[in-house]
Amino acid sequence: MFKLPLTILFTLLTTIAVYASVVPPSILIQNYNVDDYKASCQNWALSVSNNGILYVANNSGLLAFDGNTWRLYPLPDNSVITGLTYFEDKIYTRTENNTYGYWTPDNFGKLIYHPINELPNGVGFNRDTAPYPLPEEILKAHPTAYATIDDLHFIGTETDGLYITDQEKNILLHLHHRNQLQDNLIRAICVQDKKLIWLALDNGLAKIELNPSIVLLGERSLIGKLQNVALHDDELYIQTNKGYFKRTLQSNDKFQAITQQEALPFLIKNKNSEEISDVNELFRNAKDLGEFANAKSIYPAPDNLYWLIHGNEAGLFHREGKTGTMKCRILFDNYHLNLVTRGQEIFPLTGSLFIVSTMQGILLADTRRLIESNLGNPSLRFTQIDYADNDSIYNLPLNNTKSISLPHDFKEMNVYIGSSIFTQNNQISYKIDGVSSKWSPWQKDGKISFLQLPEGTYELKVRKYVIKGPYPELSLIITVRPPWYNSIWAYITYILLIWITIQLGLHYYLKSLRKEEQDKINAERLAEQQKIHQVKNEMLEAELQDKKNELTLQTSALVKKNQSMQTLLEELDKQKESLGDRYPNKMYNRLRSLIEETLNDQDSWIIFENYFNSAHQNFTNRLRQQYADITVGDLRICCFLRMNLSTKEIASLLNISIRAVELRRYRLRKRLGLPGDTNLVDFLIGF
Repeated sequence: MFKLPLTILFTLLTTIAVYASVVPPSILIQNYNVDDYKASCQNWALSVSNNGILYVANNSGLLAFDGNTWRLYPLPDNSVITGLTYFEDKIYTRTENNTYGYWTPDNFGKLIYHPINELPNGVGFNRDTAPYPLPEEILKAHPTAYATIDDLHFIGTETDGLYITDQEKNILLHLHHRNQLQDNLIRAICVQDKKLIWLALDNGLAKIELNPSIVLLGERSLIGKLQNVALHDDELYIQTNKGYFKRTLQSNDKFQAITQQEALPFLIKNKNSEEISDVNELFRNAKDLGEFANAKSIYPAPDNLYWLIHGNEAGLFHREGKTGTMKCRILFDNYHLNLVTRGQEIFPLTGSLFIVSTMQGILLADTRRLIESNLGNPSLRFTQIDYADNDSIYNLPLNNTKSISLPHDFKEMNVYIGSSIFTQNNQISYKIDGVSSKWSPWQKDGKISFLQLPEGTYELKVRKYVIKGPYPELSLIITVRPPWYNSIWAYITYILLIWITIQLGLHYYLKSLRKEEQDKINAERLAEQQKIHQVKNEMLEAELQDKKNELTLQTSALVKKNQSMQTLLEELDKQKESLGDRYPNKMYNRLRSLIEETLNDQDSWIIFENYFNSAHQNFTNRLRQQYADITVGDLRICCFLRMNLSTKEIASLLNISIRAVELRRYRLRKRLGLPGDTNLVDFLIGF
């Protein structure tokens, strides 16, 4: 911030012809150097806009000052701007090469340059002329700039600073680098209003306030720390740790040392009241006093007024029925001054004049002028908003400064606040609801910076310091957007994915249940089929067993029948042999023929073969397929052997001798190609 000393310069009149009725104005000078505005030291022209912004033509480009923040706008070719004027909401500039252009703000609050070939009607860069024939002293300093406020004339020079004269050409004040003006070469003068002018210097800038409400009467290094004050017939008497001094209050005289005997009568007579230590002794509702409810010191003043001191700030309150009403407040930071930390700080002189003891010296505060200076428009506005991430810096438009939205990964945000150079107090304070409930300390700089905030909504509140009344406030809603994975669309996506997952899981579960149910049904069906198959097998086995049993019965019956027939045949032969011719041959032959037909009955064999094939799964067909040269007789022998019938039973069934059966078995082994160690019956049973 500004590091330049503020002081009231009271000089002796430097002109020979001085009228006794002429009183030079008191002034307050504030200097600005390159460390303040961050541009070239050389300045060429000045202009003030309708909304209270100061524009400066500088070697580095166009400078703009809104009361809080300086901004530099270089030309595209980095040319030096030597001329400047404000006309119809545009800033027209001229370069050292006599090229022209104008500047207008964009949506981001940044000034944009527009080159032009010709200036519009009414726009010019001509300097003012001298108001009258100048005194020789001023002419020798080579006048460069002129301005007039009422009866005062301001003449800037090339070699000897600024001269202030009256209408009669009397030099009232001469300001130069030896009395707090930081440079002697003045290139331009701009009148802001009837109480304030700006100077463009070859080395910096200067602001001069005329007849300010706060005046530095004497520096502490010269007169010491204030202990007591008295005012008598416009003569101000003071007592300090260095002695006793006096001066005329309404003059530019310096304090002169006097004796104790001369000062003491007035100082004892006008001794101030004792300091009051407790705010609650004076005011019923101390909390209504705001920050001054915690005042560390209270000083009574005439007309039931009281000064309350809190930090480096003083508030003047009127007390009526133990109710306090603020008249004005003074933040000494605005003047780069500090109240003393020990001893009395404020000494009342009259109802509106007060002496203030500071670390820098003795001040005269005129509360009437102070309150009048607060009548201007205490405007407050956003002049620039930007934020930075890992890649770049982004400016936000100012067409909607009620709310902004930031990405979750921003690293730093900067908000620039501008007030107006028309107001004397441009200190601001801020807080961010949701982060801090306390206001920040007052600051001159309009830049508010803060690092990354968690996602959510915050309200930035900014207030401007004013002499009287509530602080004007400005607010901005800041929304820090969540990351994509934490946004509403992400949550919708998550819900959809969860829903899809649930549906897929439910589908899989239902499918699994259906599969399990189907598997169960299939298993039950398979079990039922196996059971049916088992039953069928059991039935088939039973049926097969029945067939085998029936085959066995049929075979047994056939064996018995053949044995019976053979027995009959033997008996017939015995009877024939016994009876001889007595048994007629015709009857014998007839009966024998019938018995033999019964033994050789093919129908019985066909029935037997059907039963056998049913019981033994087409045994004979398989033999025929594998052994094509097998005979019918061999098949019969194979069937009987498969049934494990004895040789005798086979002989009976075939109506042949046992020897013949054995012979057939021998031949069958050869036909089947069986080796000697293979059992014929076992082979046929396993076939």
